[in-house]
Amino acid sequence: MPPKLALVTIYHSGESMRRSLACLGALLTFAALSPTYAGDRVGIGVKVGTLGFGADITGRINNWLSVRGTFNTADVTHSEEASGIDYEGDVALGAYGLLVDFHPMKGNFRLTAGYLRNRTGVDLTGVATEDTEIGDTTYTPAEIGTLSGTLDFKQNVPYFGIGFGSAAKAPGRVKFLLDLGVLSQGSGDVTLTSSTGLVDPADLRQEEQNVEDDIKDYDLYPVLAFGISFRL
Repeated sequence: MPPKLALVTIYHSGESMRRSLACLGALLTFAALSPTYAGDRVGIGVKVGTLGFGADITGRINNWLSVRGTFNTADVTHSEEASGIDYEGDVALGAYGLLVDFHPMKGNFRLTAGYLRNRTGVDLTGVATEDTEIGDTTYTPAEIGTLSGTLDFKQNVPYFGIGFGSAAKAPGRVKFLLDLGVLSQGSGDVTLTSSTGLVDPADLRQEEQNVEDDIKDYDLYPVLAFGISFRL
């Protein structure tokens, strides 16, 4: 059985990215042209966390509200042995999109909601080192060959969270940032194939279902990020 990984995936969509950037540009233009607090409107931030390395650009609308464009990404490799199979996993992490920050006390504390394009997923390859049960049948390493698979989640996902730090608001140009929240990414979708063609497709489908059952509780992906912001 493939290792149980709790993950999240972005598939880059040029059209979605253009729409997100257009919306962000319009909101930042509105913030910049607003007559009140004219010199205190835009900030940028860099961060690292469970979605990988990220960058934000924030436009403050007023003391209560600001909008953020966010981009986060990382690619890592993970190796694990499970059920007699040595797996190598290429893990993609990250998300990008628009977030709205509400500052209930007009300070650094914020409530955040948004809509993100999810990147996280896994490409797996595995080689059996011993006789291994796949589905309801036991196969030899020669019969299995190389086992390949993918683990995918929803691409368009909502985000909800809390945080600390107001990148586009005085006083001070440099501030500490903290984000804590969840992505509602849905249950993972698993596909498995064998290089030899000797593994019964019904057993592969059963194994896919077994893995999906194992990871069904990971529909909410935890987001934790730390960073620094700079007010422009």
